[in-house]
Amino acid sequence: MAPKVLLHGSGAIGTIYVYLLQQAGCDVTAVCRSNYEAAKSQGFTLDSRRYGRGIKIRPSIVRSPAEAAGSGPFDFIVVCTKALPEAKTAEIIKPAVTAGKTAIVLIQNGIGIEDEYAQAFPSNPILSCVVYLPTTQTSPGHIQMGQLELLEVGTFPTSAYESNADARTACDTFVETVRKGGSDVHSVADIQEKRWSKLLLNASWNPICALSLSRDVAFLASSPAGEKLVLDIMDEVVNIAQALGFKDITPELARSQLTKATDRKGGKGIEPSMLVDVLSERRMEVEVILGNPIKVAKSAGVAVPRLETLYALSKALDEAIALRAPGKSLAGDETRAFKGDIPV
Repeated sequence: MAPKVLLHGSGAIGTIYVYLLQQAGCDVTAVCRSNYEAAKSQGFTLDSRRYGRGIKIRPSIVRSPAEAAGSGPFDFIVVCTKALPEAKTAEIIKPAVTAGKTAIVLIQNGIGIEDEYAQAFPSNPILSCVVYLPTTQTSPGHIQMGQLELLEVGTFPTSAYESNADARTACDTFVETVRKGGSDVHSVADIQEKRWSKLLLNASWNPICALSLSRDVAFLASSPAGEKLVLDIMDEVVNIAQALGFKDITPELARSQLTKATDRKGGKGIEPSMLVDVLSERRMEVEVILGNPIKVAKSAGVAVPRLETLYALSKALDEAIALRAPGKSLAGDETRAFKGDIPV
């Protein structure tokens, strides 16, 4: 029997996995927020260079995991929301989690995202995923997607695949299921290495484009210093990853990743997720993309001055997005105290 799945966060990326899971025969319930009314009344429409145009997607639609809990138990809860510490997503999905049964699948960016789920659900398998998927929600319930869809899946912790039969079964089942639905999915031995590999792109391009209000190609064209800055930031990520023992994350890999942007010169370039958030006046994933890696660097004795600079600027921008009045700068007496340790 195909798994029963709750997908939390049916935006641009989440909707693609609603589609793939349904294609695999799964019973899928989708949690929607800003697009709830459109999805509830009309479902989703997917225009994809990979899967086709005008695809209609009609899962069960709910506003929250608590609302979905009555239709459980679920074999998988797939989390596709932004990894924002203040969101407390583990607590939000808790009503729909069955202890010892439901596997938590995290399709999210960043470093250190799994801890809150491991603490909240000690008896449940946790799968951590890295996704490469250019897609956007052009209007509520309408998704546009390019040609690429790549999903890398591993257990958390990494050792669980060998030491925990339930985690291994959950990982193998999920990979097999989404592959059946049409995903280019791969089970990997160490998902944390893949997270640091993707951080080469996320920690450089995401904050740079958000702070400059520019797509990657436009930033590169803005000054001769642009390309060097991106590469210097990538090299700081390489240094952290090497200190952690991820020897396949190398300066050569960083230069290969930079080539993906330089090859787009002459075109429009891409809008990384932080830039999209700034343009939409939404909170950014500053902590998991910059703050947590800086904490790791500090523990490992690795100097990351450029990442620290990006963190300070991105954190201030994120606070301004949340707190400033329209058309106004953020005043000192309007700020709120930052809760937690600021990496220095």
